Amino acid sequence: MKILTLPILSLLIFLISCEAPRENPFDPKSSNYFDQKPNLITSKVTVKHLYPPFKPIPDIEVIEPNLQFFGITDSKGVIQFEHLPVDSLQFFVFGEPYFADTVRFANHPLHEYEIFLNARPQLNSVQMKSYYNNVYPGFNLTSLSFQANITDLDGQFDIKQVVLTTNEFDFDTLLNRDVNKDDLFFLEFNLLDISTELTPEQAPELNFNLIVKNNNDDQITAGPFSVKRVIVTELQQVSPKVSDVTKDSVVFRWEDPDLPFDYVFNIVLLKFPFTNETIYSGIPKGETSFTVKNLSPGQYNWKLQVEDKLGNICQSNYINFYHE
Repeated sequence: MKILTLPILSLLIFLISCEAPRENPFDPKSSNYFDQKPNLITSKVTVKHLYPPFKPIPDIEVIEPNLQFFGITDSKGVIQFEHLPVDSLQFFVFGEPYFADTVRFANHPLHEYEIFLNARPQLNSVQMKSYYNNVYPGFNLTSLSFQANITDLDGQFDIKQVVLTTNEFDFDTLLNRDVNKDDLFFLEFNLLDISTELTPEQAPELNFNLIVKNNNDDQITAGPFSVKRVIVTELQQVSPKVSDVTKDSVVFRWEDPDLPFDYVFNIVLLKFPFTNETIYSGIPKGETSFTVKNLSPGQYNWKLQVEDKLGNICQSNYINFYHE
């Protein structure tokens, strides 16, 4: 065993007692340490309406999945976030009542991005009714009436078309827009337009969908909708009969069909040359006559209707008469 001499032992004690030099660049206390904190940038995203005046949209959820970012736009439609520099950004954007969208951007020098969302059309109300028409004894026609109130936050001009469809018979047809009320869409069509094999009793079994299309081809589908009842019965008008001549007050008479649900009677009156019609509505179930006073002289047509609480109607053919 070798014994260390005193000079060598003293040197070792000196070296151990001295602090080792710090040359590690990742050590904050080293002389050559450099700051490893990343250089973050701030991106600004603004979400707006698709059409002028391009109003900002608040409360829209914005996701950048690659950066694991999620946020919600403020009252000015803006959201900002910090992140490492990237070549591109991809945003998933969604919020009611707008169509969701996915948008990709190349890195912008100013790091500012605008996203435009299309508002979903809003289906506010739908009404579907049936009309059972007694054209003449032994022959009838059944028509269906569809009416919908539809609005769009981007403006009614953005509603390109409204389609009514039933997949059961590969049937679709366009609804008309009311010229006086641009949020009202309507259509009346014959049951035979769907299929010549359909009977009135089968009409309530049909399911219809409504497709509302925007100008940029975004669309919503609503449904199914169906008519609840077709009032299948023959209405018997008693008087006035064909070509009768009446004087003073006119008494309209008919037979009560005695149907197993609540209903009322309506009398529809047309005066030649039939430019407009007068309707006496809401005559109670069980009544079989209705008197009209002070009718002006002329040629008239009249028909009887039975209407249930849902608005479904069965109606007779017109009968003409003269009043002196």
